[in-house]
Amino acid sequence: MEKVRSIAQLQQMSAEIRALRRGFLTNFFPDPVRHGLWIAKGDCYAERIGGTLFILRRSPSFANVFYCAAQDTFAEDLSSFLKRHEGQTLLFDIVGRDLQCGPMVTLFKEKGCKEAASLVRMTRKNAPMEEAPDDGVQKATEADVKAVSAFLHEYFDEQTEQLPYDEELLDLVHRGLILKTEDMSGFLIYEQTPGTLHLRYWFTHPDHRNQRVGSRLIRRFLQEGKDSARQILWVIRSNENAIVRYKHYGFEPENMYDFVMKYN
Repeated sequence: MEKVRSIAQLQQMSAEIRALRRGFLTNFFPDPVRHGLWIAKGDCYAERIGGTLFILRRSPSFANVFYCAAQDTFAEDLSSFLKRHEGQTLLFDIVGRDLQCGPMVTLFKEKGCKEAASLVRMTRKNAPMEEAPDDGVQKATEADVKAVSAFLHEYFDEQTEQLPYDEELLDLVHRGLILKTEDMSGFLIYEQTPGTLHLRYWFTHPDHRNQRVGSRLIRRFLQEGKDSARQILWVIRSNENAIVRYKHYGFEPENMYDFVMKYN
């Protein structure tokens, strides 16, 4: 295993796998900002086994693992990788449509992994949204980063939800992509591309539930994205209450899933 030093290094190693021309499997989609942070903090490692490149984001007690693989050797390469890392906690995301994910989930289970979480993507095609009143929702500032980070680590599962570094939160603040209530009773974190608004984290403090905190935040979120073609989010499939709430705002489940597989 070697420490990754640059985005270019990751791109080159991935290109070497594609060049094998033996089919291509991956759950790794390069993001220069996010993955650049992994590299800068010294948490990004890579390991080549056979026709597979494994990319790890290491945390103190576990690692998120991504792969770029030749299809014909992936099962064998995965076995070798897991054997080398026996005793460690590893998390793999399998993302795709139902028919794509099924065989991969079965393969990972055969190799000794368990399903830690299952998420479905929900999408809302842009539709008119009534103007949200000025009700205390504002853009977060640098001074709010520590509080947002603390709530994320206290109330979200860091293993299955890939929590951002404080530096990533700071970048999102600078780009105006974190909304909060004036009293920090809730916040919403999102990302934006020219056509898509992606809701990443939506939080209301337990002491402020049923006080319209969440609805104020999501209405402002939808207003911020009024010029985008669609809004998307991922939600745990068993969280029926959350799915009902999202449907209330016009989101609908689609045939796109994320199975988080856990080893050890």
